[in-house]
Amino acid sequence: MKVWKRGVARELLEETGIEVRVLELIELFDRIYLEDGSTGADVKRRLRFHFVIADYLCERIVGEPRAGGDATDVAFAREEELTQFHLTETATRVLKKAFAMDRARRAANNGTHGQGVFAISMLPLESVS
Repeated sequence: MKVWKRGVARELLEETGIEVRVLELIELFDRIYLEDGSTGADVKRRLRFHFVIADYLCERIVGEPRAGGDATDVAFAREEELTQFHLTETATRVLKKAFAMDRARRAANNGTHGQGVFAISMLPLESVS
């Protein structure tokens, strides 16, 4: 297994108690936070944080979900249930893309897959309103 896949799997186990097989990258994006608390591309102002966020499609192998470490909660949801979580536009877009990728994977495998394919997005508290 590639080093980055082992890292994703290890982080998920630590944060959620779920052992996974990492399938593929859903999306890679970044967030820039400036000293005044704003976000944006004007990094000539004082940069406070620059996060590069990678979301992966994963298949659960074993484990009971639980929040741990940086994760404050763990939830499984159907696509039509996403609105109840009050996610950011970006988080919603990434998760909808994950559902579409899962549908494509199932169609390619004649409707079968393992114990449950899911997207993991571990969001900082300020990302969830």
